[in-house]
Amino acid sequence: MNRNQFLRLLDYVRHYWYLLPFVLVSMIAATLLDLVAPWITGVVLIDRVIIARDASLLPWVVLGLLGAVILRQVFEFAHRYFLALLTQRTIHSLRCDLYQHIEGLPVSFFAGTPVGDMVSRQVSDADAIEEGLKAFVTEAGVHLVMVFGVLGLLLALNVQLTLVILPFLLILAVVMHIFRRVVKGFSRQVRDSMGRLATLATETLSGIAIVKAFAMERAELNRFRGTSQEILTSSVRLARLEGYYHVSVELILIGSVVLVIWLAAPRVLAEQMTVGALVAYLGYLARVQEPLKGLSKANFRIQKAMGAAQRIFAVLDVPTEESKSTGTVVLPKSQGHLRFEAVSFGYRDDEPVLSDFSLEIQPGEAVALMGPSGAGKSTIVNLLLRFYAPSQGRILLDDHPLDSLDGHSLRKQIAVVNQDTFLFSTTVGENILYGKPEASHEDVEQAARAANIHNFIATLPQGYDTTVGQRGVALSGGQRQRVALARAFLKDAPILILDEATTSVDSEAEALIQDALANLMGGRTTLIIAHRLSTLHHAGRIIILEDGRIAEEGSHQELLEGRGLYKRLYDLQALA
Repeated sequence: MNRNQFLRLLDYVRHYWYLLPFVLVSMIAATLLDLVAPWITGVVLIDRVIIARDASLLPWVVLGLLGAVILRQVFEFAHRYFLALLTQRTIHSLRCDLYQHIEGLPVSFFAGTPVGDMVSRQVSDADAIEEGLKAFVTEAGVHLVMVFGVLGLLLALNVQLTLVILPFLLILAVVMHIFRRVVKGFSRQVRDSMGRLATLATETLSGIAIVKAFAMERAELNRFRGTSQEILTSSVRLARLEGYYHVSVELILIGSVVLVIWLAAPRVLAEQMTVGALVAYLGYLARVQEPLKGLSKANFRIQKAMGAAQRIFAVLDVPTEESKSTGTVVLPKSQGHLRFEAVSFGYRDDEPVLSDFSLEIQPGEAVALMGPSGAGKSTIVNLLLRFYAPSQGRILLDDHPLDSLDGHSLRKQIAVVNQDTFLFSTTVGENILYGKPEASHEDVEQAARAANIHNFIATLPQGYDTTVGQRGVALSGGQRQRVALARAFLKDAPILILDEATTSVDSEAEALIQDALANLMGGRTTLIIAHRLSTLHHAGRIIILEDGRIAEEGSHQELLEGRGLYKRLYDLQALA
């Protein structure tokens, strides 16, 4: 067990320390009451009632057994209830911390980390930790109390016999230690494979239309089977190891029982030990087997939890954007004055995307970025949103370097309408409200009207309360774009980024979107990522990028007359 991971888990439990006394007291009480029955049955019932032929104690024996059973159930109920409160609240805190941390991670982290693997850590790994906590806090505790309680009673009944079985317990401890480390390794393999399987399933189901369009169902099924086979192989190995482990434990325990019977029988015949004491001793010895086996099972679950904790803490140890940022300046309302000064950047050190890029955009100005794929258009947007930091140069907003600004405050100044519109699997109204959660329904409706989507929403079965499906699948491309525009209207940010908001829509939808764009851009600093010439008439200035540098700059007419890259792109699209 990794001590650091264990202590970090206990730190989450510490927040709910006030529940621990209730868990422990009820656990100890229920466990000790479970030890009453063999003593009453063996020492009292057999020796003092049956063999002594004294029926006067019989009612007390019955009442004692009945009272012990009832009280044990009361404490057992209390134990389960408080344990559930403790573990569920602990896992709730861990899940929320993990989710909050994932939200705070830089975009670069997600570029190399599958979403499905993050979901697996959030759900199944957290579940495994919950089971491990239960095993540690209660199962291990119950079984330890039972073991020490039974050992105390065994010593009270017969010291010599108890000393004989102690070596068996030491052998058992060695076996548990040997198997423990191996189990943790196999558990980590299983959980890593489950993360890959979740990633594969998430990607395939998210792109099911593409899978079907290319008739790749069988290929994806084979990929799924291959990853699932990895889980099967590791799980079978883990189960086989667990089987060997429990068989070893069982043989050790059975050996101790056989030895006790062999040594105790002559003592009873020689009247050195009463029949009731032997019955009670065997009863307790039988009871010590279950907690010892329970300890071994709890140990397995704890090791599985440690494997899961290792995966979760690996994510929690990744620095967040906020932890790496030194920006503290909060802008109440930006003027929208942007300046790029000799900015260079590459996603990899050996592949520069932008080289010595400089550009100034005045407040309220609309500037379009155009160029071939890979020229750096989207990279400029990523840098402006501070998803990445320039390797050289700097970017300023209202004369404030971006790295001096609070990240949350910076992004509050910017509204983005992406080419690939993302809608959440909720209602139309809530998707629009995402731009400004505190807005009223009247504000939402006004934004929808400005985006030319209100009339369509009014025709839906539940209007603004109609669910759009996963990623907005119930809406057309043009409708999704206009919902995204309404979201931007509602946010009312001074800076607007349009990443080709009319791509892949029909002429009628494009006309509605273009009209909405004209309204949305009014008075806002606008950066347009242009792939098609139809978007450019909104821009007062056009920047042509090539190989991460500004190749041309000017108005539409000026660039046509220049007969450079813009002219060639224009002619190619005109021919198309």
